[in-house]
Amino acid sequence: MNQPPPPGSPNPTDWRTITIIFIAGVAAAIMLAKGSAAAPAVRQELHLELAQIGWLMSISNLATLLFGTVAGQLSARFGLPSMVKAGLMVMTLAALGSLLADSLPTMLTGRALEGLGVVLFTVAAPSWIASLARDEDRAMAMGVWALWMPVGSVIIMLLSPILITYGGWRALWLLSAAATALAWLLIPRPKPFEQQNSRGAYDITALRRLAPWLLAIAFACFSFQFFSVFTFLPLYFTGQLGVTESAAATLVAIIPLMIIPGNLFGGLLAKHGVPPWQLIMVPALTMLLLTQALFNLGDTGATTYAALAGYGFFLGIIPTAIFIQAPKLAKTASAAAPIIGLGMSGQGLGILLGPPLTGWIAEGGSQWQACANLLSTVLVLLALTALSLAIATRKRPAST
Repeated sequence: MNQPPPPGSPNPTDWRTITIIFIAGVAAAIMLAKGSAAAPAVRQELHLELAQIGWLMSISNLATLLFGTVAGQLSARFGLPSMVKAGLMVMTLAALGSLLADSLPTMLTGRALEGLGVVLFTVAAPSWIASLARDEDRAMAMGVWALWMPVGSVIIMLLSPILITYGGWRALWLLSAAATALAWLLIPRPKPFEQQNSRGAYDITALRRLAPWLLAIAFACFSFQFFSVFTFLPLYFTGQLGVTESAAATLVAIIPLMIIPGNLFGGLLAKHGVPPWQLIMVPALTMLLLTQALFNLGDTGATTYAALAGYGFFLGIIPTAIFIQAPKLAKTASAAAPIIGLGMSGQGLGILLGPPLTGWIAEGGSQWQACANLLSTVLVLLALTALSLAIATRKRPAST
């Protein structure tokens, strides 16, 4: 039963393992997103400023920025399944250790270690999924994977009010540790030939081209946008609109909730031939208007719900396009890991810069319009990056 399939016979898509990896991704997303959900409670207990809250949210991605390509090398050396399990274990231990934190430095240390686990996991997981899917199923599989962050974010934002009420912010850390520990147990042991096939030389030739770097920039813009809005909209709603913390968390949960159909719609458009660069540029331009609307709300009426829903939907199309484009840039299986690793470094850069910079601008609560302008500038950069990606990936006519 552990023998590889006969040569020439196509492997069926392993949807069971792909589903388990996706569930593990949701657990990793809970690990990341809990910082935003716990922001008001942590700020009150530790007496933090907005910029410090931003660092608490983003410091977990310092490892993603610094070690994204290194994680790709480790995946090639030890195999994708091994790195997935290693990442989940590091996340679990880091979150459990943070339960004892009673100051900002110890909190930041724990979050940084969580980030190390996240980068080990998120570089290996999509590469593993791509290797488990047949060519005709790969776009759908990568589109499903793109849901990991919004699904986890919705779960933690909806559960956070009751968990914080009865257990404080530490209840969120305990939940995240339990989720990643369970995911570690669920990850199946790969067959020997599958583990061997997931190893290989670390092929960096694809990184000599412009397109992978443009994808990394696009990922940086996306993560800058998502995590800045996700972190500070609850504080904007409580401070400017006077809603309760639980109501603010519920409102902001609309964004990742709507990212899910946006992801699926992006995958459907890609399946019908819409190029990834268009799936990045059009949402970026649409979100320019929605971003300005989000930070100029006068109440929490229908306009607020529409702006949040629209913002989340169009934002959700973007990561699907990125994850679909990445495997297309890899000429060989061993070239996928460095491309995804570079993309993860871009994601880490966006999260590392976004929340602290947005928090610094918003300090004092009177500069929310400046925050909207900052986020709009990032969206313009994202649109220009998409246009550059179209040029970089354009097929040139063969010379005769």
